This record gives sequence, structure tokens and C-alpha cells, in this order.
Amino acid sequence: MLRRKKKKSGGPSGGSAQVALPPVDFKPKADDKQQQQGILIACRGIEQYPAAVMMLAHALAGRADQILLDYSKQGVAVRYRVDGMWENMPPMDRPTGDGVLVVLKRLCNLEPTDRRSRQQGVLPVAFKGVDWIIHFVSQGIPTGERVLMRIEPKKPVLNTLGDLGMREKMQEQLKSLLNSDSALFLFSGAPGHGLPTTWRVGLEAADRFVRDFHSIQDVTSEDPEMINIAKHTFDSAAGESPMTVLKSLLLKQPDVLIFPEFVNADVVKLMCEEVLEEHRYTITRIVAGSAIEALLKLIATYKASAKELVKMTCGVINQRLVRRLCSDCRQPFQPSPQLLQKLGIPPGRVQTLYQPFIPPPPEQRVDANGKPIEIEICRKCDGRGYYGRAAIFEVLQLDDTIRNAILSNPSPAAVLPVARQQGFLTLQEEGVLSVATGLTSLQELQRVLAPPRPSQSKRS
Repeated sequence: MLRRKKKKSGGPSGGSAQVALPPVDFKPKADDKQQQQGILIACRGIEQYPAAVMMLAHALAGRADQILLDYSKQGVAVRYRVDGMWENMPPMDRPTGDGVLVVLKRLCNLEPTDRRSRQQGVLPVAFKGVDWIIHFVSQGIPTGERVLMRIEPKKPVLNTLGDLGMREKMQEQLKSLLNSDSALFLFSGAPGHGLPTTWRVGLEAADRFVRDFHSIQDVTSEDPEMINIAKHTFDSAAGESPMTVLKSLLLKQPDVLIFPEFVNADVVKLMCEEVLEEHRYTITRIVAGSAIEALLKLIATYKASAKELVKMTCGVINQRLVRRLCSDCRQPFQPSPQLLQKLGIPPGRVQTLYQPFIPPPPEQRVDANGKPIEIEICRKCDGRGYYGRAAIFEVLQLDDTIRNAILSNPSPAAVLPVARQQGFLTLQEEGVLSVATGLTSLQELQRVLAPPRPSQSKRS
């Protein structure tokens, strides 16, 4: 790994006007091609247009899924989020940053001169043969303005439970629960850990060709439409609720009812009746740190229907995202017996674990003649040690023993031992499996499963 480091291209503010711009193809939304072309011509005439192109190309090439611009009197701080981790980029001076923002707002059909109001728009972009959607949000703040750009592929790249990182045995377990009768299934996850993606992929894994699936959601919901799931909307801003559409929908005798959110106690009470008396199947989701916490949070929110919710719930899934170790530069090491014992891995079961490549200290970065050398950066992960992310899952499959434990003492401390006796594996135990197989590192697992600090809990 001790080799001469090759020169790399600069960050978003680097480059020269004489260098050809990267192949970023903006596709601003417009009424017709003539109007679209007019927007592009106007933006190309702005002096900072090349800087905007370079920034977006640099972010896309570096696998960033978010770009954050913080404007202040001193300049513009630039950060990218790659594999869930924020990275500082070279800052822009204020004139360059202002011009870049004008370009971006015009491409999104927003008002460039408004630096205080909240503005949001969507910008389709093509880069190296791949179509992307940039969700743009700007908001004035006391120090200046903040811009967040969320980058998503136009076509989802994660389409199966295996793509998410789920073990085959767990895939079979989840599909069996989703295809059972007369029950409630609950999707859950910690904030920022991919719950919307697992929700989409999980629903698509259910047998939607045998049963009649219907989704009830607010008109403002960003959930995508899915094949063989009829979509029904209500407008909460106009005083509507799921009950607005449920009355007529239930006359059609649907098999499966999907709620991104239950919304209120009346809906929960009705769904309990539909599941327990009419033998329908219901699916919903909730933000929570574990599967047990998710179910306890649900019944605590709707106390009047707590017994019915526990009785009809067949399973709960929860997840956390971890960074995948880069397969090109990960470093093997032989774990000590003490470490294996701490992880709960039987002796002799695992001979090798992996960790990200850590550069040696400066005093060791010398050649045979004592001359300083630099470390060659891994081309695949760009020196991060990780490439991409995967989810670790826990699936709580309820039986009467677990249900009785929940009804007797609805607390994680009381329910977890009973669930483990019934074969439940926690996120930590599932995470150890991912470490043992070389998917991720022990350091990454510890980072992800560490309890949130008080300030983080408040922000969540």
C-alpha cells in the first residue's frame, strides 16, 4: 500500500475555464422545449455556470447523495454526504457561490433574488448515461442562506430484499409474514436509516398478484406508486383523513390496506375491527430504534386499541444502515479469542475479520532511503475505506408468548428477554453476523449502534 500517490483532480471549485466541462445535462422542467432551451441559454450566460456544473459533476462522480451549501458573509461552506457521512469540500468565495445559486434556482424555476423565503424545486439531470433527480431546497437563515440538494437516481437501483443486504433466510421469513392472513405488519427504522426504501422494496416483495392491495395516503406523500397497489389519497390540509376514503373503499372488500401513517385513533379502531372481524391484512410503518420499541410506541400512541393491536400484529421489522467495507482495500486481521468471545462468536468459527485501510503515521511514510512518500488512494472508494451501504435487519415475529409479555409489561427490558428465548435476534446480533462475513467493520457497527447523544435525540 506504500506507493507514490497519483495526482487527483480538484474539488468543485477547482478547474479552469479552458478545461471542457463535465457531461452534465440539465433538463429543467418547462412547458415546451423552446422554454427549456431558453432557461439553459440564460444559465449558460452566467459567469459562474461552469462552477455549478463542476460542483454537481464532482458530487455525482463521488457518489454523493446530498449537497449542503451554507452561505455566510465570509463565503460558502460546501459539504457532500457520501454513504451517510458528511465530508467537507473546498469552500467557494461569496461571488462564486452567489452565481452558482442563481444558476441552480433558475434551473429549478425558482426566484434567484429571494434569499429569505423557503423555496423548493426539482431538477432532472443526466450524467454519464444515468438519469438523476435533484430535490432542491433553499431557506434564509440568520447567517445567510442554506441550500440542501438531495440526489436520487431516477430509476431505483435497490429493487430486491437481497439488494438491501437482507439474508436469504430472513427474506423468506419476511415474505411469509407479509403474505399471511388477518394480521398487521409493522415496518420501522431509525431516522435517516433507509426506512422509505425498505418500505417500498418490502411492499414489492409481497404477493400483490393474488390479493387486492390498496394504499391510503395524504396527497402530499412522496411515496412512489407501485404496480398492483391501488392508490387512494386524502387531503389533510382540507380537513380530510383516511376515513374520508375508507368508507367507500371498504365496500369493495379489499384484501390488504396499506397506511404510510395511521393518522388518528378512529382509523386504528376501524382497522382493528377489519383485521380481527373481517380478516383483512394491514401494513403500516413507524419511526423507532428497534422492532420492540416500534410496537411499544404504536400501542402507546393508540392506548384505547392497545390489546387489539398486540393481538393482530404478526411481525415487525427494523433496520440500520452500515457502510460496506471497500472490497479492494479492506484489511484482514486475525481476531483475538477475547474479541471473539465479546462478539459472541464461537472459537474456531471465524478465522479472519476485516477493517478499513488505515494509513500509517507520518513517520512511517518513508521509502528505503528515508524519503517521504504518500499513500496511493484506493481508486474504488477514494480512500474512504468504505463503498456503499447495506442494511442490517431484525425481524420480530410475534407469538402468544411474546404477546402476553407485552401486555403484562410493555417495556423493552421486559419484552426483549422473552423475545430472545423465542429466537429473536437483535440488531446487534445481526450486525455481528455482517462483521463476521466481512460486509462491514466492527468500528462501523459500533458507530451505527451507539446510543444517540441528547442533542441528536432532540433533532430527530
